[in-house]
Amino acid sequence: MKYMFWNVYDAQLFTTSGQYVPGEYPIQLTLTYLRDFTAKDLVKATNEQWQHLGKFDLKNTYDKQLLSLWPNIKKGDSLTLLTNAKGQATFLHNTKELGVINGRDFAENFLAIWLDKDTSHPEFRRELIGDKP
Repeated sequence: MKYMFWNVYDAQLFTTSGQYVPGEYPIQLTLTYLRDFTAKDLVKATNEQWQHLGKFDLKNTYDKQLLSLWPNIKKGDSLTLLTNAKGQATFLHNTKELGVINGRDFAENFLAIWLDKDTSHPEFRRELIGDKP
């Protein structure tokens, strides 16, 4: 995905069926970063995307949890969100488990950044879910 002029990350989405169906779990979203970012930068970007989606009540709601889980990211690192059948969210940094955020709401809202029809990058969403324009 590009932000302004910069390539920020590559993303891959995996589902059991191979097709993205909203609300169906498990889902794996892997972001492989093409630049360095601090955990604080990632949390700030998460909040900005939630605001874009009109999820104003989420702003700063998960900051402490995410900052305690997410490391600073170096170019080439990956951050993966795994959801189970109940929607529970587990984060991995490269292949190391970072921790869990319970509650289907978090997983749905986090994935919405990339998968919601009102995402700030609709073309990237189409590519991610394999949708033809």
